[in-house]
Amino acid sequence: MSNKKIMGPILILGAGGFIGFNLLLELLKKRSDVFGVSHDPEKNWRFNTGRVSKKNIVKCDISDDQQLKKLLLKLKPKTIFNLAAFGAYSHQQDPKKIYETNFTATLNSVEYAKEFGFDAYVYAGTSSEYGLNCKAPKENEMLLPNSHYAVSKAAVSHLISYYRKIEDLPVAHLRLYSAYGPWEEPKRLIPQLVLYTEKKAFPPLVNPNISRDYVYVGDIINAIITTALQIKKLRGSVYNVATGEKTTIQDLSMIIKKLKMIQVNPVFSTMSNRRWDLINWYGDPKMFNKEMKWKCVVSLEQGLKNTIKWHDKNHLWHL
Repeated sequence: MSNKKIMGPILILGAGGFIGFNLLLELLKKRSDVFGVSHDPEKNWRFNTGRVSKKNIVKCDISDDQQLKKLLLKLKPKTIFNLAAFGAYSHQQDPKKIYETNFTATLNSVEYAKEFGFDAYVYAGTSSEYGLNCKAPKENEMLLPNSHYAVSKAAVSHLISYYRKIEDLPVAHLRLYSAYGPWEEPKRLIPQLVLYTEKKAFPPLVNPNISRDYVYVGDIINAIITTALQIKKLRGSVYNVATGEKTTIQDLSMIIKKLKMIQVNPVFSTMSNRRWDLINWYGDPKMFNKEMKWKCVVSLEQGLKNTIKWHDKNHLWHL
């Protein structure tokens, strides 16, 4: 589907983050009416190395109600992609900021956008909303969030459902599973694996049976854009975006070992499991696949090849 068919102007909240930046780059390939929002773009390593024109970058702290209102009423975007998030990383532990960024800013942005009307609002949720109910849950199954981050995102899913079912607004909430690929935060697992294997070694790893459902960022961007284009046809409001495949840390490490031709074996349980690590964490994408005629097309091995190739061409990205 053509990006040109999305109603503009387009606003991307959280454009300085991993998925938001990839979305910004993809949309800017074919149009110029795309604006990426960041609270501190001057210090953002993606903006500084990704060569995005300053005219497409907007500085705004979305947790500041007045800044957010001024931005929205000025640009009057017809399509809003909300990829802003706080609390996904272990160093982001401030509960107040988690809820201000993830829930309150979403509430405010939709309320202000209602004043001028909009065509599509797509929110990037997370598989973490399911929490302890993590073995291929369907969208209507119980949420058992196990962190403030997960609670805040689950709350947004109910908010989006309210806006769609009660106020009949063109909104959607995508529960994204574990994204990876170019421009990912360097401290995350896959970037760390790539960086360490340059030295023919492996980083400290958790229990080898911990699992994820890894989705290549290109597939996620396609899912987000597809949702915006078909948002008025959706029957539901919340969808899983996943491969449906369980990949353990051991599986992942051995693929990296093969691709990078590493002689040594990874050593597992050399670091403590994080409190959100779970043995069976993978998704059920059937509903989204059926309604959107969408599915992941990049295999894990191919996605890792793409990521390694990108890293080889962008040695400064992790500095």
